[in-house]
Amino acid sequence: MITKAGNTAKNQVEVYDDEGKHFFSYGSRVATIDGVRTILYEPYWNNFSATTNRYLLDFLNEHSIKDIRDNVRDGTYEVQ
Repeated sequence: MITKAGNTAKNQVEVYDDEGKHFFSYGSRVATIDGVRTILYEPYWNNFSATTNRYLLDFLNEHSIKDIRDNVRDGTYEVQ
């Protein structure tokens, strides 16, 4: 993942494997997109860390944490 300054983010990582695309923040898996489902992992997706939230928004291509919470509420995103 890339910082606003255009550098590689040290603790924000996207990993691709047979199970899909994963977002890790500081070594913890926050989200997975497997082609059909978007899975968010407790408690990391909703922990109010400004850094994790910023990169999660980028990963999910969302505009705000409110949008993510709305997608959880309506079942678009799964929480585990």
